[in-house]
Amino acid sequence: MYSIDTNIFIDWWVRRYPPDIFPCVQMRFEQLANSGQFHAPKRVGDEIQHIGPPDLKAWAKQNSSIFLPHDQIIQKEANEILKQFPGFIDPNAIHDEADRYVIALAKVRGFTVVTHETAARLKRNPNRRSHYIPDVCAELHVNCIELLELMRRERWVF
Repeated sequence: MYSIDTNIFIDWWVRRYPPDIFPCVQMRFEQLANSGQFHAPKRVGDEIQHIGPPDLKAWAKQNSSIFLPHDQIIQKEANEILKQFPGFIDPNAIHDEADRYVIALAKVRGFTVVTHETAARLKRNPNRRSHYIPDVCAELHVNCIELLELMRRERWVF
Protein backbone atom coordinates (compact mmCIF):
# COMPACT_ATOMS: atom_id res chain seq x y z
CA MET A 1 0.00 0.00 0.00
CA TYR A 2 1.18 3.47 -0.87
CA SER A 3 0.95 7.03 0.43
CA ILE A 4 1.34 9.30 -2.60
CA ASP A 5 2.92 12.76 -2.58
CA THR A 6 1.42 15.60 -4.62
CA ASN A 7 4.42 15.73 -6.94
CA ILE A 8 3.67 12.18 -8.12
CA PHE A 9 0.25 13.24 -9.35
CA ILE A 10 1.65 16.33 -11.08
CA ASP A 11 4.61 14.44 -12.57
CA TRP A 12 2.41 11.58 -13.73
CA TRP A 13 -0.35 13.71 -15.20
CA VAL A 14 1.63 16.64 -16.60
CA ARG A 15 5.34 15.89 -16.97
CA ARG A 16 5.94 12.18 -17.51
CA TYR A 17 2.90 10.07 -18.44
CA PRO A 18 0.02 12.34 -19.47
CA PRO A 19 -3.24 10.42 -19.94
CA ASP A 20 -3.73 11.60 -23.52
CA ILE A 21 -0.49 9.81 -24.48
CA PHE A 22 -0.32 7.09 -21.80
CA PRO A 23 -3.93 6.13 -20.96
CA CYS A 24 -2.72 2.78 -19.67
CA VAL A 25 -0.84 4.51 -16.82
CA GLN A 26 -4.05 6.20 -15.70
CA MET A 27 -5.83 2.84 -15.93
CA ARG A 28 -3.16 1.21 -13.73
CA PHE A 29 -3.42 3.96 -11.11
CA GLU A 30 -7.19 3.58 -11.05
CA GLN A 31 -6.87 -0.20 -10.67
CA LEU A 32 -4.45 0.31 -7.78
CA ALA A 33 -6.85 2.81 -6.21
CA ASN A 34 -9.85 0.51 -6.66
CA SER A 35 -7.93 -2.29 -4.97
CA GLY A 36 -7.37 -0.04 -1.94
CA GLN A 37 -3.59 0.15 -2.35
CA PHE A 38 -3.24 3.73 -3.59
CA HIS A 39 -3.89 6.51 -1.06
CA ALA A 40 -2.96 10.06 -0.25
CA PRO A 41 -3.86 12.30 2.65
CA LYS A 42 -6.60 14.86 2.10
CA ARG A 43 -4.00 17.64 2.07
CA VAL A 44 -2.61 16.17 -1.19
CA GLY A 45 -6.09 16.41 -2.70
CA ASP A 46 -6.23 20.03 -1.54
CA GLU A 47 -2.87 20.76 -3.18
CA ILE A 48 -4.02 19.19 -6.44
CA GLN A 49 -7.10 21.42 -6.37
CA HIS A 50 -4.85 24.42 -5.75
CA ILE A 51 -2.02 23.81 -8.27
CA GLY A 52 -3.12 21.01 -10.61
CA PRO A 53 -4.33 21.41 -14.17
CA PRO A 54 -8.12 21.33 -14.67
CA ASP A 55 -8.24 17.75 -15.97
CA LEU A 56 -6.21 16.42 -13.01
CA LYS A 57 -8.45 18.37 -10.63
CA ALA A 58 -11.49 16.73 -12.23
CA TRP A 59 -9.87 13.28 -12.03
CA ALA A 60 -9.02 13.83 -8.35
CA LYS A 61 -12.62 14.83 -7.61
CA GLN A 62 -13.92 11.72 -9.41
CA ASN A 63 -11.49 9.58 -7.39
CA SER A 64 -11.88 11.42 -4.10
CA SER A 65 -11.97 8.18 -2.10
CA ILE A 66 -8.17 7.86 -2.42
CA PHE A 67 -7.71 11.05 -0.38
CA LEU A 68 -8.00 9.95 3.22
CA PRO A 69 -9.09 12.36 5.96
CA HIS A 70 -6.65 13.50 8.58
CA ASP A 71 -8.06 11.60 11.50
CA GLN A 72 -6.82 12.30 15.00
CA ILE A 73 -4.00 9.72 14.80
CA ILE A 74 -2.67 11.04 11.48
CA GLN A 75 -2.95 14.65 12.64
CA LYS A 76 -1.06 13.82 15.84
CA GLU A 77 1.68 12.02 13.89
CA ALA A 78 1.95 14.90 11.39
CA ASN A 79 2.39 17.34 14.27
CA GLU A 80 5.04 15.11 15.85
CA ILE A 81 6.92 15.03 12.54
CA LEU A 82 6.87 18.82 12.38
CA LYS A 83 8.05 19.02 15.99
CA GLN A 84 10.89 16.54 15.39
CA PHE A 85 11.94 18.08 12.05
CA PRO A 86 11.27 21.84 12.19
CA GLY A 87 13.40 22.39 9.06
CA PHE A 88 11.06 20.16 7.08
CA ILE A 89 8.61 22.93 6.19
CA ASP A 90 9.43 25.35 3.39
CA PRO A 91 9.62 28.77 5.08
CA ASN A 92 8.21 30.37 1.91
CA ALA A 93 5.15 28.10 1.73
CA ILE A 94 1.85 29.96 1.64
CA HIS A 95 -0.30 26.97 2.66
CA ASP A 96 0.19 24.05 5.04
CA GLU A 97 2.15 21.58 2.96
CA ALA A 98 1.10 17.95 2.51
CA ASP A 99 4.54 16.41 3.07
CA ARG A 100 4.18 15.69 6.77
CA TYR A 101 0.72 14.18 6.20
CA VAL A 102 2.05 11.92 3.43
CA ILE A 103 4.64 10.55 5.85
CA ALA A 104 2.22 10.42 8.79
CA LEU A 105 -0.26 8.39 6.75
CA ALA A 106 2.47 5.97 5.73
CA LYS A 107 3.83 5.63 9.24
CA VAL A 108 0.45 5.13 10.90
CA ARG A 109 -0.86 2.68 8.30
CA GLY A 110 2.39 0.89 7.42
CA PHE A 111 2.36 2.25 3.85
CA THR A 112 5.28 3.09 1.55
CA VAL A 113 5.72 6.76 0.64
CA VAL A 114 5.94 7.51 -3.09
CA THR A 115 7.57 10.84 -3.94
CA HIS A 116 9.91 12.45 -6.42
CA GLU A 117 11.60 14.59 -3.79
CA THR A 118 15.30 13.99 -3.29
CA ALA A 119 17.18 13.93 -0.03
CA ALA A 120 18.80 17.16 1.17
CA ARG A 121 22.30 15.73 0.73
CA LEU A 122 21.62 15.14 -2.97
CA LYS A 123 20.40 18.67 -3.68
CA ARG A 124 22.69 21.31 -5.13
CA ASN A 125 21.18 24.04 -2.95
CA PRO A 126 19.06 22.63 -0.12
CA ASN A 127 19.21 25.83 1.93
CA ARG A 128 15.43 26.39 1.96
CA ARG A 129 14.88 23.32 4.11
CA SER A 130 17.07 21.01 6.16
CA HIS A 131 14.91 17.93 5.50
CA TYR A 132 12.89 16.58 2.60
CA ILE A 133 10.53 13.62 2.46
CA PRO A 134 13.26 10.99 1.88
CA ASP A 135 15.30 12.36 4.80
CA VAL A 136 12.40 12.23 7.25
CA CYS A 137 11.30 8.81 6.00
CA ALA A 138 14.82 7.44 6.51
CA GLU A 139 15.02 8.78 10.05
CA LEU A 140 11.55 7.43 10.90
CA HIS A 141 12.17 4.06 9.19
CA VAL A 142 9.33 4.58 6.70
CA ASN A 143 9.83 3.06 3.26
CA CYS A 144 10.16 5.71 0.55
CA ILE A 145 10.32 5.12 -3.21
CA GLU A 146 9.85 6.94 -6.50
CA LEU A 147 7.10 6.32 -9.05
CA LEU A 148 9.26 4.11 -11.25
CA GLU A 149 9.91 1.81 -8.29
CA LEU A 150 6.15 1.62 -7.61
CA MET A 151 5.69 0.55 -11.24
CA ARG A 152 8.37 -2.12 -10.83
CA ARG A 153 6.93 -3.40 -7.57
CA GLU A 154 3.47 -3.61 -9.11
CA ARG A 155 4.94 -5.24 -12.25
CA TRP A 156 3.44 -2.69 -14.59
CA VAL A 157 4.60 -3.37 -18.14
CA PHE A 158 3.54 -1.18 -21.05
